[in-house]
Amino acid sequence: MKLISLIFAILLAAVGASGQAFSSAVEVVTVYSQNGSFYLKSIPFDNEFPSPRGKTSVYAAGSDTPLYVFDRGFDSLEKDSNNLILSDDGEVIFYAIPWDADEEKEDMKSVTIYKHGAILKSYTETEVNGCDKKRERCSLLYSNYEEVVDKEKSHWGTPNYKKVFRDGVDEKEKFLSDFPIFSYGDTVYLTDSKKQVHVFDLRDGSLVRSEPFDHIYEQIKDKGSLTKTKLQTVEAPTFSDFPKLKDGRDAKKALAAYLGMKVVDSSEPKDEQFKWYWLKLSGDILRDGTFKVESIETDDALPKDKIEEFFRTNRFDSNPVPLVFERWNVGEQYFTLRKSSDDLARKEKEEEKLRQRQELEERLTAENINGVYIPKNLGECFTELDKLLPEVDRNEMKALADRKEMIQYHMGLGLWMRNNWGLWGGSRLQKYFTDRGVRHPDNMSGVILYYYYDWLKGNKESWKTWESNPLSR
Repeated sequence: MKLISLIFAILLAAVGASGQAFSSAVEVVTVYSQNGSFYLKSIPFDNEFPSPRGKTSVYAAGSDTPLYVFDRGFDSLEKDSNNLILSDDGEVIFYAIPWDADEEKEDMKSVTIYKHGAILKSYTETEVNGCDKKRERCSLLYSNYEEVVDKEKSHWGTPNYKKVFRDGVDEKEKFLSDFPIFSYGDTVYLTDSKKQVHVFDLRDGSLVRSEPFDHIYEQIKDKGSLTKTKLQTVEAPTFSDFPKLKDGRDAKKALAAYLGMKVVDSSEPKDEQFKWYWLKLSGDILRDGTFKVESIETDDALPKDKIEEFFRTNRFDSNPVPLVFERWNVGEQYFTLRKSSDDLARKEKEEEKLRQRQELEERLTAENINGVYIPKNLGECFTELDKLLPEVDRNEMKALADRKEMIQYHMGLGLWMRNNWGLWGGSRLQKYFTDRGVRHPDNMSGVILYYYYDWLKGNKESWKTWESNPLSR
């Protein structure tokens, strides 16, 4: 199931859907309750979105002293998005993630409702709108922007932007363009891509009912309003390398010395003669220079406990982090090390090459690599794709006008096949293609996509023609 979800996510990226993103700027978000009596201020701790990292404080209007504070940032907002709502008593926060929610994590589900800083209820998109992602394209929020907005008259993409509707757009579509989600008193109304309105009660976080938009429009047409929202843009700190120690020393070199090793310079050809050891780390740097490790992955040969001790006992330079942030997540940082003895590091490299040659020989006949079945020929690629891909994706591929249009999946599904079917690292499928004169992984995945279209269209034998004459494509 996880594999299918992964491929589905990759396919979405391939056809242009949004995915988790990073920005050079972030926004401090202020949102007011509908009655204006309370407001929240949310400060992010990273430039990834959507992301829960951050801190949110809730205030009574006119006060600078928070009523309560909790660890959670809210992002993916625009001034008129309405997807972050504060109740009129300041106690409840309703948050909808319009894209790229992580339904496996409670605080990153499509809808999360907080009461006094603790999660009251959370809902996946399927729990809200019943969407079956394997069989249909659907989304949490209704969007008709491209169909109803006159971009030229709206001065789209300029500082003078103001939404202007195209001529002839009816009142219902205008309403949905402005208010696919909004609050009225203790009630939130959310309209999904299938024009179903889902009604939430802020008092207990319950999903009260769902009904077609056309049935409820007359009841809600005068209730829609925009949540008062202020966005303060702040340049996000960037770390092309790990922050230096407070005393100015290079952190990577200091860690290497602490472990009795040396840093590898991957740009130096001379370092290719040595065996490398890797470390991947993420975490937050605090204002006082403390580093809080969030996750750490290391080569099995590295002493993980000693590495953790290094980051726990040292202080780092937090000056690149603007004062508005009390902490900041540095993202994934990579360290590459080697043994300090040149002779030992060189000997390890030779031993590693020998192991890699042995592993490659094993990969060229293996049925499974890293838990993934490796097709033995082009026809098996198609039967595996039929198993792995959701029906909605197969139907969209089948509906393409020509198999040449399958090129749009080169960086999505094609990337997955190249990485997981061993087209780069060696596999029996890679050997199948090289034996037939196809030597580059991009071309291998291209052949698979090209003939998979024929397969979906009912021509189950065309791949055999290619197999007997690979230059016939």
